[in-house]
Amino acid sequence: MKIDPERLRTLREQRGLTRLKLAERSKISDRTIQRLENEPQRSQKSQVHTLNGLARALSVDTGVLTGDLPLPESDKTHADNPDRVQIGAQIAPKTRLAYDLIKRRYGVNATEIINMAPLFFVLLAEGSLAQRREKLKEVEDMLVRLDEIRATGGTWSAEFSQAAVLAEWGSDGDKASIASADIFGEDLLDTDGYAFEPAFESIKINPFVLYLRNLAGELAIPDVVDVDKGDLNFRSQYKFPYYDICREELDYISNGSSKARRTLETGHVRLSEIPEELMAEDAGEKRAKWLEDKLPGIYDILDGDSLAGIVSTDPKQDLKQNIEDMESKHPDLKQKIMESQKVDSQKTNSETEKEGGDK
Repeated sequence: MKIDPERLRTLREQRGLTRLKLAERSKISDRTIQRLENEPQRSQKSQVHTLNGLARALSVDTGVLTGDLPLPESDKTHADNPDRVQIGAQIAPKTRLAYDLIKRRYGVNATEIINMAPLFFVLLAEGSLAQRREKLKEVEDMLVRLDEIRATGGTWSAEFSQAAVLAEWGSDGDKASIASADIFGEDLLDTDGYAFEPAFESIKINPFVLYLRNLAGELAIPDVVDVDKGDLNFRSQYKFPYYDICREELDYISNGSSKARRTLETGHVRLSEIPEELMAEDAGEKRAKWLEDKLPGIYDILDGDSLAGIVSTDPKQDLKQNIEDMESKHPDLKQKIMESQKVDSQKTNSETEKEGGDK
């Protein structure tokens, strides 16, 4: 793992730590810390436990030490760099995993993506509005044609007349919504939270969500990006759909194991925490087993719907912390987990003995 020498030194000095004090906190020798700060070639091949130990001691994410995440801002940093600001945001473990997968596939770190996020969002938002303008133009052209037919006596039924009036109202409403950059279509909802047919709820489906889904469908690369057609994230204050990033890469890392994948998606292990020797191409089974062993036993007790319920009661969506809290507050649940793990262990031992007897 690569540790940025300047970042390590900066973080240590920001916290007022000598190398010796940092060594005591991190359980990493002061000699190793000195070499990491002063010998860049050594920082290129740092061990995972070294990176994790230093990150814990400095109270930062490992990505801060490697350069994948921005440095925490100190008072001095702000004073010296008035054009730079530090932002903070809570993100779901799966979103953090998405950043890691993007770095792995494209070589672009989270800091660079965050800096470019306004451009990415505006391009998508304006693309959505442009698509709605095109569709609205099609509707208006059809209304003109309908008026032409009615003017020649082609149809005078009350139903057609009513439909034409409603369509004109809808056209005016949609035009105003687009003009105000109402990308989620909230201005189109009535007081009960619904639009005219086909109805939609802005927290589940909206014009921007449909645009993202259609765009992903046109690209036709579900192994790289896939926008799901289900509901939005549990208790999300945002109006965006589920999505998968680099699914094929994640399947490779988890070696096709759904349990190993869940370990990564729930944040119990970061990609950077997987030992380098386990990332070898021929280490798939060992890597999956190592990841599976890191997943708390509660996942073997609760089904998907129960886990979804846990997430829905947690406004921060911190599934990992919520699971740990449940285990500590409910000894009986922890006992069930232990019993389940014991049964699994006995099965494994039995299978091993059987294999040995067959040889």
